[in-house]
Amino acid sequence: MARLPDWDEEDAAGFAPVLDALDLLTPYVEVLEPGIAAVPLRAGAGDEAVFCERLIDTVTGLVGQDCLTGVADGLFAAVLAAQDGRIVPRGGDAAFLAGRDVTDLRFTGLVEPEDCETLRHLGIDTLGAFTALPAAAVAERFGPQVRRAQRLAAGELVRPLVPLPAVPEFSVEAVPETPFATVEQAVVAARPLAERLTAVLDAHHLTCTRLTVTARTAAGLVRERTWQTDPAATAADLARRVRWQLEGWRLAAGEDDGTEGDAVTVLALAPGGLIGVLDAARGLWDFKDAATARAEAALRHAQTLLGPEAVRIAARTDGRGLDERAGTAAWEAEPPPPAPSGPWPGILAGPPPAVVGEGEDVEVLDASGARVRALARGDLSATPATVSLGGRRLRVSGWAGPWPVSERWWDGRSRRYARLQVELSDGRAALLACEGGRWRAVGWYD
Repeated sequence: MARLPDWDEEDAAGFAPVLDALDLLTPYVEVLEPGIAAVPLRAGAGDEAVFCERLIDTVTGLVGQDCLTGVADGLFAAVLAAQDGRIVPRGGDAAFLAGRDVTDLRFTGLVEPEDCETLRHLGIDTLGAFTALPAAAVAERFGPQVRRAQRLAAGELVRPLVPLPAVPEFSVEAVPETPFATVEQAVVAARPLAERLTAVLDAHHLTCTRLTVTARTAAGLVRERTWQTDPAATAADLARRVRWQLEGWRLAAGEDDGTEGDAVTVLALAPGGLIGVLDAARGLWDFKDAATARAEAALRHAQTLLGPEAVRIAARTDGRGLDERAGTAAWEAEPPPPAPSGPWPGILAGPPPAVVGEGEDVEVLDASGARVRALARGDLSATPATVSLGGRRLRVSGWAGPWPVSERWWDGRSRRYARLQVELSDGRAALLACEGGRWRAVGWYD
């Protein structure tokens, strides 16, 4: 694993010369992201420390930046070892990972920072303590993604870095009648080529974790590079990877080197690391069929006309209050809201209100017409008799609560409020909240 700690992750094109230098040392390089690349060390490659020194000297001499290397059996352990420039002994991944901080789970790409924070609040500070948790409990509390991260942290899942041949029927290529004389012409062809690739994979209910970009020139030169990709990557994401790579090759060849022999005669994309879309939890729904593909195409068309923010998805997320338990994100433009990380103390039991209220002010009154207050000890100053709402005074035919909440008392975001369920004489049922002496309608039940 080679890592340039000061590399600008947005400078994908500038990373191409580094990869070309690595090609001189090893026949296979996998790009995890700009600034981080992985290479396999096969048996017979020689002393690992010597190879790492040669790699560091090559990269530093080429780009003049610090380079850290890490060696381990598994990809996850190698990524972490590269942070400190360590060589983990063979078979020592589990022992090495056990002492790492639990926040290192983020480097698996499977665990959100909020999950790491939850684990730390539970007293789980290291990966060793995390792997000691019962597997069933982890899957139930955090879901299958975090359970898979637990196996990675235990050194159980070791994905080898080996160049597997792509399945021919899944590879796509563009062969222009007139070779692409410029990078811009090839980039224009990259988007429909990426769409063809995703359509082929979708037809087989598959997605990929690696993308190999191949360009053949009129002079017979073959350039090839493999990128690691998110299983949820869209055609636009894949096309962006292709653009980065083409621009990187142009920089490596020199800005003014635009000879006829450099024209691209074939541009090909080959997927690797194929997995099922259900396993990858990909798509707007749980599966991809023709109807789903048409629906997503319509949504992308709406984004083209109205902007990426116009199409939003809603999802359950962490929180105690109704306004906190639902989040939205621009579809395919923003990361989705984080999934609920577990039960929240103080959350209301039973089904939530069908409609979230607009927070309109209400008055809760007792039989004498005096205002009912939520007291600090968690009870009410009197029995609710009527609720004044929108200029109408409705009789309370039934009520439950209150349920007090005191949260974040340790910082400036502290809150104290109480919730009350009421059934009104007109047949409606509401969820009321009292904060700072003010009652509001925050939800309505069917």
